[in-house]
Amino acid sequence: MVDNPDRLPELLIIGAMKSGTTTLYMQLAERTRVYLAENKEPHWLTKDEVLTPEGKARYAGVYRNARPDELLCDASTGYTKLPQHTAVVERALKVLPDGFRVVYLVRNPVERALSHFRHEFVAGSASDKIDDEVRNSENYLNFSRYAMQLRPWLEALGRERVRVVTFERFVANQEEVLSELAEFAGVELQTASGIPAKAYNQSKNKPRRNALWDAIYNSKVYRRLIRPNLPVGLRLRLFKLLLPKTDPSGLKPKDETLDWLREQLAPDAAELAEMLGAEPLWPELASLAPPPETVSD
Repeated sequence: MVDNPDRLPELLIIGAMKSGTTTLYMQLAERTRVYLAENKEPHWLTKDEVLTPEGKARYAGVYRNARPDELLCDASTGYTKLPQHTAVVERALKVLPDGFRVVYLVRNPVERALSHFRHEFVAGSASDKIDDEVRNSENYLNFSRYAMQLRPWLEALGRERVRVVTFERFVANQEEVLSELAEFAGVELQTASGIPAKAYNQSKNKPRRNALWDAIYNSKVYRRLIRPNLPVGLRLRLFKLLLPKTDPSGLKPKDETLDWLREQLAPDAAELAEMLGAEPLWPELASLAPPPETVSD
């Protein structure tokens, strides 16, 4: 138990959705003294309720089982989902401890958008018409506009309290990235001996939501009796047993849809690189971005 029951997170993992946040979350939980809530994404900073004494206490209650020497972490991709969730940074500044730090994982924005679609398909929230779906929902584009999502955090906290890591580098150099992020967070990273690298929350072969599961999930019996008393692992096994598995990787967009996504997302990708003072993070998009405007005398 914590000595101070009102403690709130000192570290935020703010997304992006479908960019490796679950894998980072699990690796930190397994190999550092970072404490993460049982439910990965509390999303408390998306709610005005957190600004009330009662809401702030409920947020702190998420971490009630943490030890005094553990660093508290909130990993919620909803914190970079403008314009769906607004004023997240303002709430964070009002309720979190001074000096809290932020980690933002980003992925090739086109690949992220497609992975996002597959996630929605598996969840039963999108049809299999991928070309129509990605054009008809602004979220696929907006959640891949990393410069737009990151700007409020950088303006509020400054570069020294924000770390941006690409999914591609994390996958290729997981140990190096974990070591850097542990140092950034101020915690010691345990060696990887006996801890196999693993990717979490992949959409392939994941059970797809259907009417049967929704009926069970929304029932009073499940919510009041089963969910509170059934271990998480057992609940997940039940979930997989009841639902048909699906492999959405076969749902591929047309070339013109890919070209459209690249054209839509290239300007923001160029802005992100400039914002970070870095070379283009995804060179294949760099040539599609318009040249920077020049100011004439």
